[in-house]
Amino acid sequence: MKFKKRYLFALLALIIGIALTAATYFAVGIYQKDNIAVITDAKIADRLVEKNKDVYNNQDETREQTIHVKVLDGPYKGKTFVEKNVYYPSQLVTQKYRAGDRIFVSIKKGKLALGNPKRDWVLVLVVTITVALMIALVGRHTIALVVSMALSWVIFYGVILLDVKLNGAYIILLFGAADIIFSFISLLIVQGFNKKMLVTWLATILGVFVSFLLCYIIMKLTGETEMQYETGDYATQDPRGIFLAQTLLGVLGAVMDEATDIVSSLYEVIKVKKDITPKELINSGRNMGQEIMGPLINVLLLIFIAEALPMTILYLRDNNSLSSAFGFTLSLGATQTVISAISIVITVVFATGCSLLLLRDQRGGKL
Repeated sequence: MKFKKRYLFALLALIIGIALTAATYFAVGIYQKDNIAVITDAKIADRLVEKNKDVYNNQDETREQTIHVKVLDGPYKGKTFVEKNVYYPSQLVTQKYRAGDRIFVSIKKGKLALGNPKRDWVLVLVVTITVALMIALVGRHTIALVVSMALSWVIFYGVILLDVKLNGAYIILLFGAADIIFSFISLLIVQGFNKKMLVTWLATILGVFVSFLLCYIIMKLTGETEMQYETGDYATQDPRGIFLAQTLLGVLGAVMDEATDIVSSLYEVIKVKKDITPKELINSGRNMGQEIMGPLINVLLLIFIAEALPMTILYLRDNNSLSSAFGFTLSLGATQTVISAISIVITVVFATGCSLLLLRDQRGGKL
């Protein structure tokens, strides 16, 4: 795709996406269980009910909003309700509404119950910006990337449904198979079916399962001490199994990213320098791995810290010790981060080793 044409298509995608965002924002009557309403107040009346302080000196307030809500669809379309909304400024378990918000409401026997703000248009806007940027950066390959992501979502949804049906009986095998399918389909769509894709897939699978097996053996040898599975947000299934399934999925993303970078780079090196020796190729793979490992591990660590930060702050504010807060909010995530870090390191070896197959084929003229 030519340079100017790429940006023209990106602009077109942005315009279409903004139109879809507006259509989603104003959409009514398409939701099965809830109605849509809009807050008509130019400024919502908001009063202080009381100030709160707990035994740990945490301070909050109880506030009450008086809002006018106009229903936009359903049997009560056009009717305005006056509702009271009690909330806490911390908004941990309550919702503060703002003037002009479109919200979901349910109406039974003439009584209206307030729901969450209508945020689906925000998701459409985010997808629009993402797709427009992808078109601007990678051009026609955007189609393959979008299809790959869509199929991943479909497969993930199917795996979840199957897991629920089996009640978690084979969760490790199920998500292990999902890792294989996820990686194969993603690489197949993005790279096409060729030897580079197969080498990348092989390196990914080896990196995921060898590192997972290694960490599982270590966990068994140490008796899984300090592994507080009960602190996870798990429903009624085996928390240990879900933790291991989470780890399998979490490891896959980083490993596939790294394997793709290393194999693709070595593939280009082989094409340019056909007389490269195995030792030179190994050194090249090791050097690339050294450059990639640090940023990848730090990204995973920062994602984990960002996810656990709100709960960690809550535990510390409630006068828990650092060790208690770590045990209840950080221990499982930290373990997953360490396992992912081990996977990233091991994948350098597998990606480089598998690329030697490309070297042999390239020199033999079979590629």
